[in-house]
Amino acid sequence: MAKRYRYIIHSVFAILLLCLKATAQQGFYVPATGKIFFIGDSATIFSNVTNQGNFGIGKNAIVNFSGKSWNNSYQSRITDNSNNGTGITGEGGWLRFISDTVRQQISGGYNAATRSGPSFTKIKIDNKQGIELLNGSTKARNEISFQQGLFFLNDNILVLGNNDPGKIEGYDSARYFVTGNRPDQGLLIRENIRRRDGTVVFPVGSLSQSYTPAAIRNLTTRGDDYFVSVFDSARVNGLAGNTLINESINKTWQVGKSKYPGTGITELTLQHLIADEGNLFAGNRQYAYVSQLISNQWDIGQPQTLPADGDLTTGNILGNSGLNKRTFLASVSQNSLFTKLTGDKTLNSSNSLWFNAYRLDSTRVRTYWRTNPEINTHHFVVERRLSTEADFKSVGTVASQAINGYSTVTLNYQLIDIPNRDKGISFYRLRSVRYDSSFSFSDTIAVGPAPGEYSIMLWPNPSPGDFFLSIHKTLPAKAIVIWNAIGQKVKEEAVNGRNIIPLFLPIQGTYFVGIVLTTGEIIETKKVVIAGR
Repeated sequence: MAKRYRYIIHSVFAILLLCLKATAQQGFYVPATGKIFFIGDSATIFSNVTNQGNFGIGKNAIVNFSGKSWNNSYQSRITDNSNNGTGITGEGGWLRFISDTVRQQISGGYNAATRSGPSFTKIKIDNKQGIELLNGSTKARNEISFQQGLFFLNDNILVLGNNDPGKIEGYDSARYFVTGNRPDQGLLIRENIRRRDGTVVFPVGSLSQSYTPAAIRNLTTRGDDYFVSVFDSARVNGLAGNTLINESINKTWQVGKSKYPGTGITELTLQHLIADEGNLFAGNRQYAYVSQLISNQWDIGQPQTLPADGDLTTGNILGNSGLNKRTFLASVSQNSLFTKLTGDKTLNSSNSLWFNAYRLDSTRVRTYWRTNPEINTHHFVVERRLSTEADFKSVGTVASQAINGYSTVTLNYQLIDIPNRDKGISFYRLRSVRYDSSFSFSDTIAVGPAPGEYSIMLWPNPSPGDFFLSIHKTLPAKAIVIWNAIGQKVKEEAVNGRNIIPLFLPIQGTYFVGIVLTTGEIIETKKVVIAGR
């Protein structure tokens, strides 16, 4: 069998000539029982191709196709080096679409729904007129490379990969996949994207001269098949309602995952053309963010930041493009819609969170907070540092009340810290955790022990800077420690047997004064306000 294949390959030009003479009306034809394998070097097919049998391309071969249309039947196969040239699990060679005068066409014969049918090994686009898909889905197992021209998907699906996302090379603002300009049209699927694959680029655009790619990073261990398409228009309710041409970048990306929809963590990067920015978007672009359509409404996303220069290209950085990214937790479905909008200073202000704490009794401290708005918030963590501790530790977690992490109304929360019997100052802060696992902290709140446990007096209070602290003579005090409002120690002074200790603080503000016993324990604290002179 190997000798027979070798004879066929070395006689490839004779075979092509015979095929052209015998089937002048059909072009290059491989019948259902026919087999041909290009083992190496390069060969050129000048006519249309109809493949109903086995068309093999070895990994060292390049088949140049200069005809107009390539048609695979559903029963056909395009094989590679595996299994003696009859398999489809190895590395195959290139099928190069080359022409200067006509847009070439592919009818791939693949069924994306059943994941069956023929698939190309590697496709190279070297046609300034471009190539286009016709009559359903097409699949390439290993790689697609752009040399010149666009790849028009029309109303079809292009699948890339062989239980992996495959490779795409040579893409830039002049060489990419054109998805068309309508929803559910022109889908690019990349198979089994895993965490180890890193950021996987989908070099797509809605039309020619409209390169608006996306990139996906799957942050979960399970691989998934992702698709991306993009079309012009962003509407209030996604596919319906008034257009958001002033508020958006007038693009909607359609993104989905097929194996585990609605689960896992997905980092999505979207790149738009600055020329597509609406007036309101452009005027507020420093707060640009990726927005997902949730329940027919665009959500408010984080981070909100100035778009970076477009780097979703194998060429030079695209200064005419803006790039934003966002991480989504369990919200990318089989078919999700995304666009870009802008927030404002209010949404980015720390005033959206207010946090406080106070002691209820000798064992309990109440922490409480309110939010308005909440943006992509998953949960809150109350953290505490006792007077005898160097680091903050978690004392409790509270889930966000906001639906899917977003709210524009005031929400109230509380958590009771029990037990807290500390005789010194306890410092509390709130950690707000977002769906992408990023977080931010509230202001730190200081809480003293239960009042009256020790006979300690402080005066005058408020003070211009000089004040006094009295200690009962029976108290085994070693030192006086003073902290500022955020828990930083600003002063420590030895007691040396004194019952009244004069103290001075030169800077205005709120401070806490504590007593350190000879055992090292910090006991009852007092708050003092330095008002200045």
